[in-house]
Amino acid sequence: LIGIGDGNFRDPVTIRMPEQPRAVALHDFNEDGRLDMAVATAGNNRVTILLGDGTGQFTRGDSYPAVRSPVSLAVGDFNRDRKADLAVALRNDKLLILLGRGDGSFLQKAVYEYGDTPTAVVAADVNEDSLPDLVVTHGGKMSSSVVVFLGNGDGTFRPPVAYQTGHSPLNVSVLDLNGDRHLDLLVVNAERDDISVFFGRGDGTFTQGVSFGANAGPIATVTQDFDGDGKLDIAVANNLSSDLSVLLGKGDGTFWQPPRSYRTGAAPFAVTAVSFAPQDPRPGLVTANNLANTVSVFLAKDPRSNIVPRN
Repeated sequence: LIGIGDGNFRDPVTIRMPEQPRAVALHDFNEDGRLDMAVATAGNNRVTILLGDGTGQFTRGDSYPAVRSPVSLAVGDFNRDRKADLAVALRNDKLLILLGRGDGSFLQKAVYEYGDTPTAVVAADVNEDSLPDLVVTHGGKMSSSVVVFLGNGDGTFRPPVAYQTGHSPLNVSVLDLNGDRHLDLLVVNAERDDISVFFGRGDGTFTQGVSFGANAGPIATVTQDFDGDGKLDIAVANNLSSDLSVLLGKGDGTFWQPPRSYRTGAAPFAVTAVSFAPQDPRPGLVTANNLANTVSVFLAKDPRSNIVPRN
């Protein structure tokens, strides 16, 4: 959907893809100054590059095998050649590395096998050596963990280190939650109805997770300062209870309990924070509701993040 600039959008641009598109990554892969897309499709077990022309239109580029069932993508320069590379999480317990050539094409570098049923991958420098590392959640019954692969800077990664999470972790965010300038991990545990925070030490290792309750079936999070106190808060979309949990932060990476709850449409599966008016910097929230086929909009309200829903 291409924005007009007044809150409205042009007619949608539809790009026909194989069955079961699972993940999209945006980047200028061919270095022409225009955003391109990498799309992971589980129906044909491939990652396809779509090259953008800068107007919202895309042409199909090369496609790469990603066997089996690619579910998540991360972009980073893994071999320090200043070209964008891709990490692809595969549901058959593998992690695929594709090294970019800078022209929109890629070369398969390595496949790593570890854990049970990867669900998400994120690229970030967690050991502060200026090299991108990879953080992967594994949602299978045999592992239920978040795994850290430290990068060597040549497109390869060191043996992984795993940290136990709650049951069925679905995704992970990497950010500084406690203000110590080291990256922490925020993991969503779908079957335990909570989130886990792992505090980073700055050397690529993390403390054991601290859990905070959400509601039934948490599936996605977004972090912002929702109540204007200068401390990071978390909003959690709960798929099974069809609501939004807002956890207000204490500033040290922990959160007040119980969370505030706001009703959404049926089965929200994504949430994002949006500033709806230039004159009002307070972030509101939007959820995409799968079963209701709607979005729910929540506007920030004084005095402290009393968010008002508008379905």
